[in-house]
Amino acid sequence: MKFNLSILLFVLFNLSVLAQPVLDFKTKNERNVNERTQMLDLLRNEVRKEYGQEVVFVVNHFKVCGNYAYLESVAQRKDGKNLVISSPAADCCNAGALFVKNYGKWQIAEQGIFRTDMWNWCIAHNYPKADRGIFSEMALSMSSQCD
Repeated sequence: MKFNLSILLFVLFNLSVLAQPVLDFKTKNERNVNERTQMLDLLRNEVRKEYGQEVVFVVNHFKVCGNYAYLESVAQRKDGKNLVISSPAADCCNAGALFVKNYGKWQIAEQGIFRTDMWNWCIAHNYPKADRGIFSEMALSMSSQCD
């Protein structure tokens, strides 16, 4: 079989065009402000529904690739006061989520708001279409035990 350099270059070029980069949304900037705000608002609404408090998030990890995004953060009350968590099953103040984009709109696929258990156990394993580069090292290490 004869090696054809032009075919190889064509294939490599197309693969590089199709590959999507992992984007870091930890810090808000002019390129990510709309999508980042949309996703954080979704999680903020869940906190409001579940705990009746307005929060902001201190983002520790937030990466996006294609139609998936993964967030790890700490919630704080918007007014600066301490969060009031009356549920004995809650563990203040970690909040995280896996977001999936469907038809151009972000949705929460999985969430962990003030959870005492490991809400993200096996998350990378359960979403094989999500680029592993979006997950934190901790989430990846927990998912490695799920095979």
